[in-house]
Formats: sequence, C-alpha cells, structure tokens
Amino acid sequence: MKEINASEEFIHAVCSHGYGICSNVEPIEQMEKILFATDELTGLIGAAAKMRPSKSVQDMEVSSLKKKFKDKKFAAGCSRDVIKKGAEMLGWELDELFEKTILAMRENEEKINNFLK
Repeated sequence: MKEINASEEFIHAVCSHGYGICSNVEPIEQMEKILFATDELTGLIGAAAKMRPSKSVQDMEVSSLKKKFKDKKFAAGCSRDVIKKGAEMLGWELDELFEKTILAMRENEEKINNFLK
C-alpha cells in the first residue's frame, strides 16, 4: 500500500481490522474498532438473512440474531470471540453492536446486493 502512496492512517485501518487473527496491529481509532467489530458480525448477519423467508435484513430483529449468535454451529466460521472483543473495544453491549450493524446493513442492503451480482 505504501507503493501506491496510501496514507499511514489508511494502512493502519486496513491492517488493524485483522487484529489477533492475521495482524498484530491494534485498532485505535473509532472507525478501526467498528471495522474490527463488524467484519465477522456482518458475515453472521448475512448468513442469518439468507435463512429468513424474506432473504433480507429488512425484517431482522436483534432477538433473532442473538439466537443465531448463541448457536455455535450456525455460521461456525464467524468468530463469536472476535465479535465480543470488538463490542468490548467499543464499550458497547452486544445488543447495541447487533442493532447498529443490522440498521447499517438495512440502509445499504440494495447496494450490497447490486455489488454482489
């Protein structure tokens, strides 16, 4: 990234989102912490949305996501420990992280679906 003159802030943000997984660069800025916390969580939410009759996050509630989160077999590749650590870094309860992430995904679902086509 240095070769393309990316800023140090950008490089740090990219590297910190894999903290403890594939990087030892710790998230410091709020945006970095949110990226770290939501990377695994968006995978869990996406998998849960595919299981819904609507195939959408538009009608997903925190309570239904919590059930999927507690089921270790569901979306087993999504690290619950990373999600918990991310919420902790932010000083948020899991419910708050779940709600904010669901709301953000609702706002952007159409863009995400168009990108994935």
